[in-house]
Amino acid sequence: MKSALSLLLFLGAAASLGTLIPQGQPPLFYRAHYGEAGGSFILLLSLDHVYRSWWFLTLVSLLGLSLLLCSLRRWKKLTGWKGRGSVLLHLSLLLILAGAVLSAYLGRTAYVELGVGDKVDLAPYGFPGFTLFVRDFRIEYYPTLEPRQYISLLRLETGWGSTKEEEVKVNHPLKFEGLKIYQKSYGWLVKGQVSADTGVSPFELAHGEELLLDEAQKLRLRFFFLPDRGGAPAMPPSSPLPPNPRLACLLLRDTAILAAENIGQGESRALGDYTVTFAGYRHYTGLEIKKDPGVGVTYGGFALLLLGLVMRYLVPDKRKLAGGES
Repeated sequence: MKSALSLLLFLGAAASLGTLIPQGQPPLFYRAHYGEAGGSFILLLSLDHVYRSWWFLTLVSLLGLSLLLCSLRRWKKLTGWKGRGSVLLHLSLLLILAGAVLSAYLGRTAYVELGVGDKVDLAPYGFPGFTLFVRDFRIEYYPTLEPRQYISLLRLETGWGSTKEEEVKVNHPLKFEGLKIYQKSYGWLVKGQVSADTGVSPFELAHGEELLLDEAQKLRLRFFFLPDRGGAPAMPPSSPLPPNPRLACLLLRDTAILAAENIGQGESRALGDYTVTFAGYRHYTGLEIKKDPGVGVTYGGFALLLLGLVMRYLVPDKRKLAGGES
């Protein structure tokens, strides 16, 4: 128990460092904010990702081992419900710690943006053996035409033959084979081409992205819908079935605007030495993918914690009852 208390103090100090030092930043961040020596020290001791560092996980493992040995020694000497409930409380902490270690070491999170009809292999995102396909995307509206719900129809396939197709909504993720896929955002992809003396370059980019044309010039794209009535262009549209899609294009050199055009679907416009064609548009959906094998273990620890509390504080002690009756 003394070893466990000492380890708890070390873990508390380490957790304080993880709170005080920003986590998950690039190496240049620490050298810029803490100096060359301080930044190198932080990186050497893995203080930039304390909770996933080898020494922090080692301390957690040693604490778990200490609690396990202590609990097993006490369990053999106990006969009453209250004493065993106290041991279960210690074991529940062990399970919660194990779940935290599994989450830190094996947990994965990724964000992908896919157009309707697109498919992606999730192996590069940390989920080998899974392929994700976006079958459809739609928006449900209130009578006031304000968005009420974003819905993606997804198909998730595995390399071992299992498949699941399901609609994913905000706060209603797809759950399959240990993965959870959440609906996070949506937007528009615009398709077209840029023509110049050097040839034709097709593109399909998200609203607001930039296309690098050469070493000095780039094309910035803005997608919007022009209202039927007069006035400035509006984004987002004022109708579930928006009319008059437009593509605003800026030809830039650094931050200087060289040319600007407003292009309708199916039209082409010249910008400097380039001709831009707006061919079409479609929705994309933004999805967050998570895998956390430690969640089930952590929930099991909390269940054991509740059982231990019931046994320790709510179950009557038979020895005291027997003493009172006599």
